[in-house]
Amino acid sequence: MGMTDPANFRPIHLLSVGVAAPTRSEIERSFVALEGGVPPLCMDISTWSEAQLEAFVCGPNDAILMGSARVPSEWHSRIKTFHAQHPDLVVLGRVAGKDPTQGLTLLAEGFQEIWTRASQVPMALRRARARLQAQRPPSPPAPRVEEGYRFDALFQNLYDWIYVLGISEQGEMTFETVNPPLHAGSSFLNPDFAGRTPESCLSETSASVLIPHFERVVNEGTPLQFEEEHLVAGQIRTFQTILTPVRNKWSRIHRIAGISRDITALKVTQAELRASEERLNYALEGTQQGLWDWNLETGGVYRSPRWADMLGYDPAAIAPTLEAGLDLIHPEDRLQTEAALNAHLEGRLPGLQAEYRLRTSGGDWLWVFDAGKVVAWDSEGRPARMAGMCTDITDRRRAEESLRALVGGVVHEIRNPVYGISINLDALEATFGDEPRYHSYLVALRESAERIQSLMNDLRDYGEPRTLNPEPCRVRGLLEDAVRTCDALTVEKECKVRLALEDEALVLPLNARRMHQVFRNLIENALHHSPARGTISVRGRHLRDEGHDWWTFTVEDEGPGFEPEHLARAFEPFFTRRKGGTGLGLSIVKRVVEEHGGTVYAENRSGTGARVTLRLPAPRRRMELIGGPLG
Repeated sequence: MGMTDPANFRPIHLLSVGVAAPTRSEIERSFVALEGGVPPLCMDISTWSEAQLEAFVCGPNDAILMGSARVPSEWHSRIKTFHAQHPDLVVLGRVAGKDPTQGLTLLAEGFQEIWTRASQVPMALRRARARLQAQRPPSPPAPRVEEGYRFDALFQNLYDWIYVLGISEQGEMTFETVNPPLHAGSSFLNPDFAGRTPESCLSETSASVLIPHFERVVNEGTPLQFEEEHLVAGQIRTFQTILTPVRNKWSRIHRIAGISRDITALKVTQAELRASEERLNYALEGTQQGLWDWNLETGGVYRSPRWADMLGYDPAAIAPTLEAGLDLIHPEDRLQTEAALNAHLEGRLPGLQAEYRLRTSGGDWLWVFDAGKVVAWDSEGRPARMAGMCTDITDRRRAEESLRALVGGVVHEIRNPVYGISINLDALEATFGDEPRYHSYLVALRESAERIQSLMNDLRDYGEPRTLNPEPCRVRGLLEDAVRTCDALTVEKECKVRLALEDEALVLPLNARRMHQVFRNLIENALHHSPARGTISVRGRHLRDEGHDWWTFTVEDEGPGFEPEHLARAFEPFFTRRKGGTGLGLSIVKRVVEEHGGTVYAENRSGTGARVTLRLPAPRRRMELIGGPLG
């Protein structure tokens, strides 16, 4: 046996599993010492995947070397499958000891030859080649047409039962071959059916199903596909079967080729999927929610029938594009909604959350809460698919508007009397303010009037609509304005307010008026709880957390801090630690920050004092102002 293929000088490949590297090198040297020429390539394939094995092209002189008993069991199955696909491939098994029964066991398992030492491999390969050549039957003459359909040499397949029925001239049917899949176990078809009629080997139930189909194929002369159920090992299994008639040179159907696949697991999965979809549809119908699925690579958008039904449209009336949905959004809400969507797609927000109005088929406006998220990315890490859900919140928004109108009316009705009380207090203070017996009463009345006025302002702010329409805003100017608003309290407490920004020219997309209110409330709250001549620190810095970029702002004071039992309730409406406070300041902060896509939390410092931290999403690209400062 030469060292190269005489046709194209391709080296021999020895595919080894469980053979150490020194042994492989020794095997290559043994071939050179014995026959000279180009040594074979002894390759370790123990780390190959099934795809690599499938793609490998075998040469006529290649072989497989199985090493010691330490070879993983799954590789025995892989080698058997690989050898079935390449029947001319020689398989050599290694015998580690001198026990002759070990070699007999390997030969009985299908190995062509055995070897112990590396020097024995060349001769073992020669003997195996000679044995394989002697066992190979002589080449048959050119096959006739009917012989071209024989299935005797089919390799063992993975999933299907492949079988052939012969049909005599008298119409009698007999199984010629039955080839089961790997690990088939017991089934309604077995290899020992060969040479027997279907009536004699099939169970009564299976025969009643299959034989009429066999007869139909013969009578109609066309392929037939159907599903059938058979009792296998005490369980009802579902099979998908394809029967194909095979004709001889006289056009008589003399065979039927059949392929059956067990699809029980598939049927169970499909049934579970249908049940899951039904449950989801029932749930969505009961909660007034609609699904959408956006393929960013193709641009197509799927909207569930429930989504269109909420708006009173026929699903076919809305084009499956993103633009078609955006066109239905109220003009006042579209800019803010697109900004929230882009912030998520750019990675600045972990998800999409937006409230906006959609135009119905009747021309009215329906409020929805839209929550979505990117669920798939392409090979370059860009969003490829996004899915979400729309919820009808019209009733909630109407209730909020009614409550807002009520609060506005109450604020208006109370503000006028409070204004009158304040004027009369001014008059009383001017007339009797110097008399000690009236002083305490005037102070108490003044505090009560101011508290009512503060409560009215906070109620008005808390009841504002949840619409932002953010614009580029210089954060430094915003913070300085908030500090100036608190100047009177700062002077009264003899405190200092220090600002420290990592980026003095930072510009963020904000609603300047609402965020001014946030910083003013936080600084004012810190001043109230700070000791006299204390320091309030306001810091801003960039942070990357969980794959998203944020700007964090902290407001710290040197006061006593939060009581542990109060921390969890710090942002609840009407909960306050301060005498005379309304309990709405931090609630307003939380609401406005969340409307900007951010978060806020409170904690105690390691020494003394409290710290409130808010995080706002950072734009992926640095923003600049055109035409001077804003905010």
